[in-house]
Amino acid sequence: MILLENDNIDLDAIAESGQCFRWHPIDGGYRVIAFEKVLHLFQRPGENKIHLDCSPEEYEHVWKKYLDLDTDYHEIINCIPDDDVYLKTAAECGCGIRILRQDPWETLVTFLLSQRKNIPAIKQAVEKICRSCGRYLGEEDGTPLYTFPSPCELASMSLEQLLGCSLGYRAKYIQATSNLFSNGSVSMEKLNDLSDSELFDALCSFYGVGKKIALCTMLFGFHRMDAFPVDVWMNKVSEKRYGGAIPMERYSPWGGVMQQYMFAYERKLAVRKADEV
Repeated sequence: MILLENDNIDLDAIAESGQCFRWHPIDGGYRVIAFEKVLHLFQRPGENKIHLDCSPEEYEHVWKKYLDLDTDYHEIINCIPDDDVYLKTAAECGCGIRILRQDPWETLVTFLLSQRKNIPAIKQAVEKICRSCGRYLGEEDGTPLYTFPSPCELASMSLEQLLGCSLGYRAKYIQATSNLFSNGSVSMEKLNDLSDSELFDALCSFYGVGKKIALCTMLFGFHRMDAFPVDVWMNKVSEKRYGGAIPMERYSPWGGVMQQYMFAYERKLAVRKADEV
């Protein structure tokens, strides 16, 4: 068991941030499956102590990087322009969110299948493809656990099998992308060597990948921290808070972190407003 003390990590905030789909709530924390490993994380509400159920070696080689613990998010918050009162408030609300260093392949596929799906539906579809062709990791409380499938494992599935995972029209996108990576036409290593603009163009060239998916993959999979995905929430922020244009250039090189603070803040305001009705 590893004990961390960090006043800028909030497991609930990360789990609800929309960047990860394999964080499963358990009593007092979350079960996370990533990089072919299973981790249990625990945090009491309001505390800055995090308990990780793993060995010191596994923490150092996998989970420390995954949780982006070498990045000082206080310094990022200090970069917010003094006159941006809205963003300072949003950052105070979203303090504790970190940009996870996720597997870029898993991130690309999960955001491909996320189109026009809500979070519960995305998670269900992700687990279905993991059960269909991922590798068995064992069982927990009667639930079988599986790795996220590799490009070759996903490419081995027929279109009919993919459709059976509740992917709908997204199945053909995932099949085409899996084939590209499994036959060696593209590799994550080569993509990672590209500049931000080159990576964006390369991702947008994949079947079914638009601007939002490309930017989400860049931010959450390749850890390009200036990538700023624009969705319905950001459109609301733009209109309500910034007169129709969020000044993204002012937030470089941390635009993606600022986007997460805005996203979390607006969602909390929406929940609060709904509760008041």
